[in-house]
Amino acid sequence: MTVDATSYYDTLISSTAVASTTTESSTSLTSEDFITLLCTELQYQDPTEPLDNSQMVDQMTQYSQLEELADLNDKMDSLNESIEAMGSAYGLDYLGKQVEANGHTIAKHDDDISTLYLTLDDDAAELTINIYNSEGKIVESQIYADVDSGTVAFQWDGTDYDGNEVSNGQYYIIATATDSEGDSVGCTSTTTGTVTGVSNTENGVVLTLSDGRSVYLADVTYATS
Repeated sequence: MTVDATSYYDTLISSTAVASTTTESSTSLTSEDFITLLCTELQYQDPTEPLDNSQMVDQMTQYSQLEELADLNDKMDSLNESIEAMGSAYGLDYLGKQVEANGHTIAKHDDDISTLYLTLDDDAAELTINIYNSEGKIVESQIYADVDSGTVAFQWDGTDYDGNEVSNGQYYIIATATDSEGDSVGCTSTTTGTVTGVSNTENGVVLTLSDGRSVYLADVTYATS
């Protein structure tokens, strides 16, 4: 009896499915699956045309590599979990400390408004600071002339364009600077606060500050001892 070559692997797969003792689907090939496939192959091959030895070796190599990759994925998952746990534990050391971190968020609670620090790479002929609410709507703009290079503190008074006090919440600062020739000047912003909480997210360890803002641990540039 001969087996149609075009339906050989269809027969092999269906036979293996019947031989399986579990109804639970699986996406990985175990050593038991390999033995089942091998036995089924031997069972359904044409005795007058046995499976070529080189073909058998190639298949065994593929099965072995697949199982090694599955084991490697499991180990990588475990390694990632260990790294995340270490990051969270390291973040706990910041509880109660005053930190400085790269960021552009300020918080307003009545008259208590966060201070933001702007660092200019060079002297700026003009520095523009736009303030946005949580919905992305601009509420106020402030323009300063002839600002020296270095770090300056920006303290917002919590009012909008019309001088009305805005509601409490978090706001976002975007600062741009230009020199006397109108060319852009590098400008970065940092924020400070006391750490009151630590959490682990898919993007990294997050530190919660006392005023409700949050910064990534990776963005912290300074912390009190």
